[in-house]
Amino acid sequence: MLRVQKRKKHGGGKKTVILILTLLLAGGGTAAFLLTRTEKTPIPVRENTGGVLQAREKGEIAHMTIQVRGREPWSASRDAEGNLTLDDGADWTLDPTLGERVEDALANLVYEDILTEDRSEYADQLADFGLADPALTATVRYTDGTEITFHVGDASGLEDADYRFLILEGDDRLYAVAGSLMEDLAFEKELLHPVTQPEIQTGRLDRISVLDGAGALRYEWTLRGAITDADAPANWILNAPIRYPADQDQMSNLKKNAGNLRLGLYVGEDNAENRALYGLDAPTGMIELHLGAGSTGQVTEEGAYNVTDRPEETLRFVIGASRNEMTDYVLYEDVIYTMNHFTIETLTGVDPMSTLARYPVTTPLTSLQRLVIEKADGQRDEYVLTYEAATGEETENQEGTRVSCTRNGENYSYETFSAAYERWMVVTVSGRLPDGWEKQETETRATFHTLNGQTHILELSPFDALHDAVTVDGWTLFYLIKGGLESAF
Repeated sequence: MLRVQKRKKHGGGKKTVILILTLLLAGGGTAAFLLTRTEKTPIPVRENTGGVLQAREKGEIAHMTIQVRGREPWSASRDAEGNLTLDDGADWTLDPTLGERVEDALANLVYEDILTEDRSEYADQLADFGLADPALTATVRYTDGTEITFHVGDASGLEDADYRFLILEGDDRLYAVAGSLMEDLAFEKELLHPVTQPEIQTGRLDRISVLDGAGALRYEWTLRGAITDADAPANWILNAPIRYPADQDQMSNLKKNAGNLRLGLYVGEDNAENRALYGLDAPTGMIELHLGAGSTGQVTEEGAYNVTDRPEETLRFVIGASRNEMTDYVLYEDVIYTMNHFTIETLTGVDPMSTLARYPVTTPLTSLQRLVIEKADGQRDEYVLTYEAATGEETENQEGTRVSCTRNGENYSYETFSAAYERWMVVTVSGRLPDGWEKQETETRATFHTLNGQTHILELSPFDALHDAVTVDGWTLFYLIKGGLESAF
């Protein structure tokens, strides 16, 4: 008989979990085991005692049913095309990656040891091995008509011997199998549904919108100009709840977060019952991502570069109830999925005011074609940059490009201009203007003309004795130290 000694408490009630299997050779080659628990004696491992229960090709699996303790069972059958399809009327095939793991485990069913060949030695102790209520039961029918059913019990509890107990119906032996067998088979049914992820190419994003459950706009960021503009990363603005240029680094993070939106588990099709069940009849919010038309390229295994033209498109994620602390239900393209709650919150929970540009000058030097600076006293300076292909060791602003500069039609040192402009670009605002403050007469206006045809206007007007109010493209929100931009030019 297999005797099991109960766990003893050591050192303040700490439970030891090491089982010792001491092999006792009995007459006729039958193995009997004494199961005890101790802290120091290592588990004996017999060499070359493993074997094979089934060795098949994966395509020989005709049907399977998997029952995990505490869950509803699921079944799959092989269709005419050779795919394993779930037997639930939904007509979908197993996810290729997870499905292959399941198939491989069932086609190549192996054991590490035979603990006993005499069922009478453990028949009245099934609960001790987790086999009275198995952790997993699998029934497999192969294409030759053979059908097997096996039950996987509890883990050994040993740190140095990760195995589980297994019995096969019609077989008296008690097996030890690798713990990985459970990992390869115990998937939730929803995980096996293939999920096609949306292609969120951040380089094509030109609008990010966060809406409330009724579809009213909460926050929105849009790109001014085309996604193909060289200075596109610097041309984002916050559209709602206010309008103001957005910070380039903040938008880079926001676009990255948008690109990280990933669908989790398949839950079900979009219908009235499921909407009510998963909180989508009264959504908590929505995320819309607009991607502009553009081309993407990919290098094939043969080394060829394939270009794919993509039309503009809008991706919409409707957010329902929480599934748990980690995930929410979302509706995407008429299908309900789960999605990581914290990934969603990187967009829905962002403070839009934190994305505002704190740099009054947002036009990159490499995008500038002309700069006009005008003073209230009538002084006006116009700087024009000319870009030509560089040769030899000429001064380069961009790789392979020579840049020259004029001021009011006369040659002007590009090095001097670029140094002054770079100083302008690192100037930041000092604070936020009071609500309701009205803009005064402009004392300094700088107009930036870009290579892609855009125009940006920066204005400075009096705020108090020490500060100037800053107006960027018609929007006045911040102030900076008086004279902070004067010293550059």
